[in-house]
Amino acid sequence: MHSFYSLSKGKIKTAVLLLVIFLFCSLVPAEVQAGADSDQKRRQVIVVICDYLTIDDLNRAELSNIHDFFGKGSIALLNTNTAGGRNRHNIAATISAGQVALSPTAEPFVFGHRETIKGEDPMVLFTARTGVVPEKGNLIVLDIPSIRLANKSGEGGAEPGALADALQKKGLKTAAIGNSDTPSEFITNRSMAMIAMDSKGIIDKGNVSEEVLYYDPDDPIGYRTDYSKLEEIFLELQQQTDMVVIDPGDLVRLEKKREQFSEKVYERERENILREYDDFFGFLMENADLSSSIIIAVTTTPADGNFTNNRFFGLIGAWGDGMEEGLLTSPTTRQTGIITLTDIAPSIASYLQAPFFSTNGRAWQVVPEENNLSVMHNIQERTVFTSFLRPIMVKGYVFIHLLVIAGILFFMFFDPEKARYLISLPLALLAVPLTWLLLSLFPITDIWLYSVLFVVVAIALVLFSLLLARNRNIDPLIILCMATVFGILLDTVTGGYLQKYAVLSYDPMGGARYYGIGNEYMGVLLGASIVGISLFVQRLQNRTTFQYLLTGIIFISVLAVLGSPRWGSNFGGFTASLIAFIFTFLRLLRIRMSPRNILIAIGVVGVLCVGVFILDYLRPAELRSHFGQFAASIHKSGFSAIKEVVVRKISMNYKLIRSTVWTRVLLSSLLALGILFYRPVGIFRCLLTKNPAIAAGFSGSVLGAFMALIFNDSGIVAAATAIIFPSATLFYLVLKEQAMSPCNLDS
Repeated sequence: MHSFYSLSKGKIKTAVLLLVIFLFCSLVPAEVQAGADSDQKRRQVIVVICDYLTIDDLNRAELSNIHDFFGKGSIALLNTNTAGGRNRHNIAATISAGQVALSPTAEPFVFGHRETIKGEDPMVLFTARTGVVPEKGNLIVLDIPSIRLANKSGEGGAEPGALADALQKKGLKTAAIGNSDTPSEFITNRSMAMIAMDSKGIIDKGNVSEEVLYYDPDDPIGYRTDYSKLEEIFLELQQQTDMVVIDPGDLVRLEKKREQFSEKVYERERENILREYDDFFGFLMENADLSSSIIIAVTTTPADGNFTNNRFFGLIGAWGDGMEEGLLTSPTTRQTGIITLTDIAPSIASYLQAPFFSTNGRAWQVVPEENNLSVMHNIQERTVFTSFLRPIMVKGYVFIHLLVIAGILFFMFFDPEKARYLISLPLALLAVPLTWLLLSLFPITDIWLYSVLFVVVAIALVLFSLLLARNRNIDPLIILCMATVFGILLDTVTGGYLQKYAVLSYDPMGGARYYGIGNEYMGVLLGASIVGISLFVQRLQNRTTFQYLLTGIIFISVLAVLGSPRWGSNFGGFTASLIAFIFTFLRLLRIRMSPRNILIAIGVVGVLCVGVFILDYLRPAELRSHFGQFAASIHKSGFSAIKEVVVRKISMNYKLIRSTVWTRVLLSSLLALGILFYRPVGIFRCLLTKNPAIAAGFSGSVLGAFMALIFNDSGIVAAATAIIFPSATLFYLVLKEQAMSPCNLDS
């Protein structure tokens, strides 16, 4: 009886426990349970290399799988900057490192078991070179010692293989399948497999041998990818690996032999390959579990002839878990529809939930966008047009700048009466930076229409400044300077849309900067704000609290926008402007530059600069700007990080001083101002003596130009654009002064 009671009691406890579990499960929201299930599900990333695929190919409805993949997935233009040239082996090294890197060998040797190289076993060679013994089934990158050495001694100290290292620490496996070989020419082209290698040069699994190819003697290309074999290997490795890199390779083989074919044969073969690519995309989309995996298609090299001067965008698309129709963006670029090579590794690691740190790249986000292909095409068209237009317009502006300076000096010396006919030309020089900014409001991609509008807007700005002027001696200058300042500030705090497509701004294809205020407009902002404020103080003439309060507000506003990681994000410009503004403000207040005051000013500059660094560093890593990342590098690497930046700045400035047309603007402006100081006799000295606020602005802006030269990577560019405003202003004032006596501009 007792045993029966104990047994019944045990059954009751079990039933109660089961009931509690049932009730708890029924009360847990379905999405929480689903989330828990999905967290336990193994995730996978499939990377397909689609070099020489174009935007036009993506828009073709007959390529239904490719069109759906990109049109219904998340896509972006891809900046393909590396630490060297923009070629496949440097690009693969960069993706695998998560920061700009390079591969010193033209085509790195990647081999698996059962392959030979000149009769030798590559696995034995690999062990002899590295001391690492590969496991059965591994692929090896034979050139890993030279790759590591090249990046260790190069700028940035990139570590190719860092992505796979991060995945391996989480117990994840990588694989590489396919190649772009041309065996008939004894050429291997397997560099894209490096994306899957670790820092030791090992890829866990895969097959990049000639087994994935077939040969047809009647085929124009000869060797092609055997897609049935490729698919078979993929299905075999799908359950064993977590990141698979696939290189179909046929478009690469076709492009290598393009010159051997007639245009008709080339187009026919390209169509055949695209149809096979389309079928392969269909296979992947059908066989991958898209609820727990993503497929990433990467075009690192567009078709030849689409772009000039080797400046181009690649393409990237992602389909699967969390990849809705839209455009990709990242904190690296802060531009919707544009990401970089260095963003790929952090994005893959983030999806596979593997910790990964990159000094260059950040994980992408998706911005929902209908008609994403159309939007991306428009972004590329405008960006490429601006990049094409930039050297033409800038060189033209520099030439006109030099011509105006030379013309004014000539007539001032030899025919002063006729010099007055040139008086509007300095105003036109001042109007150009704002003109380029305003033209970005119009989605123009026709060079002739752009040129006509450029002339019309520049003339309109000059006429506008003259019509609003109550004092023709100073007011037109104040209007143009302050309109330029407010235009740049307003555009920056509202997202910098105009600067993205402005000729006098950064180039996303070049990749030196993607957001904030570039060095060109930074110099313009520095010069225009100092000159404009100084002219304004001179114009009022009375030393009131209001004018100095307004001066302080404008200077602080410019500094806040320049230094803010969210807006201008230009630390070099912030530092140069801070020094120049303090100097100018003290001069306007007529405070003597004693050693004590200089030390106080240096202390203020130091405290504010360190504050900006700390402010950005304390933000989340994914939100930091480039100088916040620099602060993190200092925290991690110490003095070596500072040394690296200093060396880079000196190297970049030395290179640009010798090559950029802006050097001529800076040197010619300084030379012309030096000539004006002595001839016509006394006019320049008289002008500055009688107008102390203008003299303060002139000296402050020249100081700012030299500080920009010191503190910016492209300092010569910032210095040249900063000197435009004081030099053009003084030429205008000197021309006005010749017709006036005594030397006073306030009447």
